[in-house]
Order: sequence, then C-alpha cells, then structure tokens
Amino acid sequence: MTTMLPESTEVPPAALARGQGDVAAGAGTSGTRPDERVRGAEPAAGARAPAPTAPVARASAMPGWALVALAVLLAVAAGWFVQDRLARVERELARRVQDAELRDQQRDQQLKLLADTLRETQAKGAVIEARLADTLGQQAQLRQLYDEMARSRGDLMLADVESSIMIAAQQLQLGGNVQSALLAMQDAEQVLARSNQPAMIGLRRVLTRDIERLKAVPLADFAAAVNRLDAVVGMIEQMPLLADLQPAIGGVPTVRGGGGEPPAPGLRGLSERFARTGLQGWDAFVAELRALFRVQRVDQPEAVLLSPDQRFLARETLRLQLLNARLNLLARNDALFRGDLARATTAIEKWFDPQHKTVLAALGALRQLQATKLAVDLPSLAESISAVRAARAASDAR
Repeated sequence: MTTMLPESTEVPPAALARGQGDVAAGAGTSGTRPDERVRGAEPAAGARAPAPTAPVARASAMPGWALVALAVLLAVAAGWFVQDRLARVERELARRVQDAELRDQQRDQQLKLLADTLRETQAKGAVIEARLADTLGQQAQLRQLYDEMARSRGDLMLADVESSIMIAAQQLQLGGNVQSALLAMQDAEQVLARSNQPAMIGLRRVLTRDIERLKAVPLADFAAAVNRLDAVVGMIEQMPLLADLQPAIGGVPTVRGGGGEPPAPGLRGLSERFARTGLQGWDAFVAELRALFRVQRVDQPEAVLLSPDQRFLARETLRLQLLNARLNLLARNDALFRGDLARATTAIEKWFDPQHKTVLAALGALRQLQATKLAVDLPSLAESISAVRAARAASDAR
C-alpha cells in the first residue's frame, strides 16, 4: 500500500536531480526492462516513497526555465529582426540617396542643356527680329513704291488692257499678223472680264466688236505659198543655164564609096583606094569646120558668155532673191514679196534655158505665187484705243 505525502512537503531540487540521475544511471547500466525496474522498486516504497513527489516538483520548475529561454529567444529574435530591419532601411536609404544624387546630376545636365538651348534660341530670336525688321522696312518701301506707281487696281487693269490693245495694233500695222492681234485683243478682253466694275462694261463691248471684226478677216494660205517657194529654191541646181548648153554637132559624115564592092587587091585597086581615102578625109575636115562655127539666134548675148564663176553667181543671186521673197511672205509684206518674185522671174528668163522642163515648172510656180493675194483689208483698232484712253482719263479725274 502506497503512502501519499502531504502536498506541503517540498523536495529539494538537488535531491530531485540526484534521484533522477541515479534512476537514469541504473536504467543505463542494468539490462532489465522498465517493468522489471518497477517491480524491483516496489519493496522500497514501503519504507520511504519520495518518487511520486518528483513529477510535481519538475512540473512546477519547468515553466520558469522555459519562460527564460523563451524570453531569451524572443529577445534574440527581436534583436535580429530589428537589426535586419535597420539594415534594410539603411540599404533602402542609401539607394534612395544614390538615386536622388543621380537625379540631381541629370537635372543639372538638363538645366545646362536648357540654358544652352535658351541662349541659342535667344540668339536666333535676335537674328530673326533683325531680319524681320529689315523685311518690314523693305515691305514698307515696296508698298510705297507700289502706291506711287499705281494708285488703284483699276488703273493697273486699264494700263494692262491698253498695252494689249497697242500690241494688237502694232501687229496689224507692221506685219499684218491677224492671229497675233486677235490673241492680244482676247487677252485684254479676259482682263476686263475679271473686273466687277460697272465702268468697264462699255469698254468691254468695244473690245468685243473689234474682236469680231478680226475674226471675220480672211486668211491667206501662207503655208502652201512657203512650200511652193521652197520647191522652186530646190530646182535651181537642176535648171540649166544658157551658157551651159553645148553646140549641136552634125551627124557623122557619110563615107563616100562605102556602099560598093571593096577595091581589088594589088595594083589594080590602088587608085580606087586612094580616091576613097581622100573623100573620107575631106568629109572629116568639113565636119570639123562645122563644129568650129555655130549659127544661133540669141537675144541676150551676155547669157551665153558667162564664165564658170559668173554662172555660180547667177544661181546664187537667184537663190537669194527667192529666199528674200520667202522672208517677205512670212512678214506679210505684199509689195516686197511681189517685187522679189518679179526679179526672180526676170532672172530665170534671162539666164536659164526657157525650153527646159525644170525651168518651165519654176516659172509656172512663180506666176502662181504672184497671183496669190496676201494683202487684205485689216480693221482698225482706233475705237478700242480711244475707249481705253477715255476710261483711264476718267479714272485719273476721280
């Protein structure tokens, strides 16, 4: 029967520790099992039983050491955590400081660049302002000159119209060029059509009437006339001169005695052979005399007495006359054109063979050109000139 100790009985910790050490030593040295150790310990429990009080004392002593160990562990953990936290904070602060310094450096560089850019911009602005001042000054001068040259847009338009009309009048008077005059008048009419001023309506009507008169003028076929003249110029080298003609040589003299029998050989035919040879020589001599002399009727002896150089000059003179006629044809100068054609016709009839077909073709072409009517009755533009001058005078009076 186990005797229980009162709860107030305290076992010293040293004794408790020694008892635990003994029990552990006994358990370690003996080879008995735990249940044998319990059975062997039961008889000693009758005299004194301190064993049941050991768990109570160990249970009351363990929480203090655990708390101390736990507190130490907590303190170490807290210190390590705080130290780690501080290290992280220090590293973060160092990184931020470096970033701030880098941003400051970049900001300083940007400020320098901005300052340089600002200085360059200011310099360019100063140059632009100087150029602008010069431009404004030039613009003011140009405006002043423009105001001095033309008082109003209407004056400029009237001056342009008058210039076009004067050009058309010059084309009609100097060259008879109806197409150029018509283009100039149409240009003046278009300038007036762009104007909305009522004062220009009457002037535009006058211009329209003159334009209709110019359109009604018949036009000569100048292109065909020029081509015909060029064809005559190309025939000059093919036309023979009178000085180039060779005298007509008579036919081959007939040999007398050639139709009979040949003379007999030997001495018997010697006289006959002499007679036949003499007759042939006489006929050849007469033919040569006839070639030396030629009887022909020539009305202009100088035409057949031209030297080779004079023949070349005769052809070139005719060529120049025809080219001069071509220029007068293009210039619409009827009087000079007809005079050149007449001189060219006279030269052909005088120096060239009138019986040759090329000469006859050239003379026929020149006569057809002389029959071409180049001069036409051209209208006058005096009415348009008077109307535009009156409009300018009225504008100046205002």
